[in-house]
Amino acid sequence: MSKESRKFMPVQEFIGLQVIDTKGSLIGNVKDVSIDVESKDIAFKVATKSKGEMAFGWDDVQSVEDVVLLKKQIDTPPTAAENTPDSSTNQVLQALVICPGCGASSPARAKFCSKCGEDLKS
Repeated sequence: MSKESRKFMPVQEFIGLQVIDTKGSLIGNVKDVSIDVESKDIAFKVATKSKGEMAFGWDDVQSVEDVVLLKKQIDTPPTAAENTPDSSTNQVLQALVICPGCGASSPARAKFCSKCGEDLKS
């Protein structure tokens, strides 16, 4: 490769780039770049979506432009948000109070019974 066709990129420009695998999945963002001075190899430390870290050598990288595109598919552990059921499946527990006059149940925040009008806060 001639010196004129080589592309140089400052290390600071790698920091924060998204890392994408061959499946198109977002793995995380580049957190740091390391260089092995003996073998002249480059490695990326990636902060993953699941709040962990992974490392990828230059041999794992297909290309670098607006993102770092890897040569392989990566299986990452699910994030905490993916492990938690969404709010539509969560059951909402509501405190109830029983009316002393008629026995009807009303929300605990109610001041009066919705059925008979009895004072619930006394």
